[in-house]
Amino acid sequence: MLEFKKRNAENTLKKVLIYGYDGSGKSTFAEKYCRQNGLNPVCIDVDDTNFTTVPLITLEDCNNSIRVTKKVVEIICEVAAKNNDYDTIIIDGISSLFELLVGQGKGLSKYSERASNGAKIFRKLQQSGLNIIFIGQADMKVIINEDNAKPNKLIMKVNSMVNEKYLCTCIDGKYDVETEKCRTIKEGDVDGSL
Repeated sequence: MLEFKKRNAENTLKKVLIYGYDGSGKSTFAEKYCRQNGLNPVCIDVDDTNFTTVPLITLEDCNNSIRVTKKVVEIICEVAAKNNDYDTIIIDGISSLFELLVGQGKGLSKYSERASNGAKIFRKLQQSGLNIIFIGQADMKVIINEDNAKPNKLIMKVNSMVNEKYLCTCIDGKYDVETEKCRTIKEGDVDGSL
């Protein structure tokens, strides 16, 4: 017998990507976003650059990809189990986390280990029932260039998971946050190709 999943609860969860260059106010915006949306966050601070009052968890003593993956999964499970205390998990430094997930293998095999480790973390995040905020560098934006070079699969996965994206910038000491525009298809625009 088929068991169908209800999407109502999942659709109400915030799944956010905040990205930009160093010093553009990404962590500060994440804290403000949580306050404005009534979220109670805890932050996995991968880059040790978070300057907010959000409670922080660091990845100390994680010197290989297996330990990093295990620690992040444990943190997600523990935060989800204490859902009365926290309803949101922020991963500040998602780009750096991807680098920590690279295995010790030779050649390209170390990147397949990264994909496997990333999949474990994403699966646990999706099962957690928590709001999720990813904070990453400007490289988190999916760009397909003229050479049709595709970005890292984990970057594409983050972009496909989220339902809100924000670009933080700082020009001449002025901080700004821009909501990434979503592509809309108007009637008559569809020609069979995307």
